[in-house]
Amino acid sequence: LVLPGTTLSVAQNLCDILNWYADFLEKQQGDDYCSEGFRVLVHAELDARTADIPVVHFTADVSGGESDREARQKQIIQKRMKLPTSDDTERRTKAWVKRVLVGLGICPFTKSDVKSGQGLGDMGVPVANIMYSYSEALADGGENDVYLLMADVWGAIFDMISAGPSGKNGVSSILLSAPGFDDDFSLWAGPVFAMLESGVGAIEAEEMIGVVCFHPKYVTPDGKSWPGFGHMHSLVRLKKWCNEHTLQPHSNEIPLTDDEVAAGGAWQRRTPHAVINVLRAEQLEAAEGRRKTGELYARNVGVLVGKGGIGLDDLQSALENERSL
Repeated sequence: LVLPGTTLSVAQNLCDILNWYADFLEKQQGDDYCSEGFRVLVHAELDARTADIPVVHFTADVSGGESDREARQKQIIQKRMKLPTSDDTERRTKAWVKRVLVGLGICPFTKSDVKSGQGLGDMGVPVANIMYSYSEALADGGENDVYLLMADVWGAIFDMISAGPSGKNGVSSILLSAPGFDDDFSLWAGPVFAMLESGVGAIEAEEMIGVVCFHPKYVTPDGKSWPGFGHMHSLVRLKKWCNEHTLQPHSNEIPLTDDEVAAGGAWQRRTPHAVINVLRAEQLEAAEGRRKTGELYARNVGVLVGKGGIGLDDLQSALENERSL
């Protein structure tokens, strides 16, 4: 693969991400991870014979015969046919945006399910369209489906950047649904988002975009390890903010428990399907400068699970309802 529009360092970074994923599969699941008997691992390296224009050499390690491949492909096709369609996921995600981000005010800069960036115009951020995208990649579709997901995400990002940040067709953000990952939060929040975040850094795009993690089974990080950018603040930080901004001095009010605070963080990120949210970096920076972060997150936790808040049962019921729309 010849990459005349990039640099050797960027190409090497991308090779490193691809090779990391191949190594991850081998270490996590061993030689027998593909129960159907068919496996493809792809490694990449720069061609040392070229000094100026990057040329990437791909090598596929394939195990299993033609009959294994055909059986595997048949199973994948059958699984994809059972997935919600792109229309389904867009309808459900829009309902979630209306209920949570707009209706509950969880995101103060999203005022509708079709546009975002409201309230940041004086900081140079225009209101523009939300792009709803879709990937049919499967968490259990084999190692190749993570490659498919990455291709779908970066294709959507290319479309967003090409559309520009303003005007009739301008795009402020992306909400890409991948329902094939709904039942595997650990894969979604771990390797998938690690690769996405590394990809942003690999192509030196931190000043252009940021990625944010949503999932129907989202869990608030416990703070014992760094989950990476794009995740909810840790339980430790959320609890500190809740105590600072919701408890009155010298009051007898009982603070929220760790479980309640963790739930309040998680429900800010629980969408009908696994979702990758891509935001323009200037919008992220402006929002961070405009909002009072600790106060906002403490308020959100209170609205969702605090005294007089919505409560876990109603939150779960509303999400299940959206998943069935």
